[in-house]
Amino acid sequence: MREGRFEISGVLGNQDSGLWPGSPLRFLWLGVRYLDDFMRHSFKVMHDELYTVRVRISPGWARWVSEKIWHESQKVTRLPDGGLEVAFRAAGLDEIKRWVLSFGPEAQVLAPEKLKDMVHKDLSRNLLQYSMSPVFMNLRKEIRAV
Repeated sequence: MREGRFEISGVLGNQDSGLWPGSPLRFLWLGVRYLDDFMRHSFKVMHDELYTVRVRISPGWARWVSEKIWHESQKVTRLPDGGLEVAFRAAGLDEIKRWVLSFGPEAQVLAPEKLKDMVHKDLSRNLLQYSMSPVFMNLRKEIRAV
């Protein structure tokens, strides 16, 4: 296997910083310093427009969800029924949508409206996909007959 090397001369550093142009450590430093700043608001890895996200978590999943830090800006509020409201400012609605969908019926998007629409669209497509199966068609006939 051939080892590759990526360099951009003069991007960072000088001899005083110890990160001269030929140093392999300069990209590690560059990555930590600038990547953290760049990705600070991302939910996972996608970088996009910043949104205030609010998601309601059911009482049955509240304990598990509250044990984890999902985003550095998150604020968790306990609800009277034992559920949670998780709120944070983040970018990358596609990733947040997949996170919400991973909870199934245990999570409900409260804001932003755009994320609610995205989740609704995906769930509608999934329902349509399964509603055309022969098993579901027979079940619909049985329900109508009752």
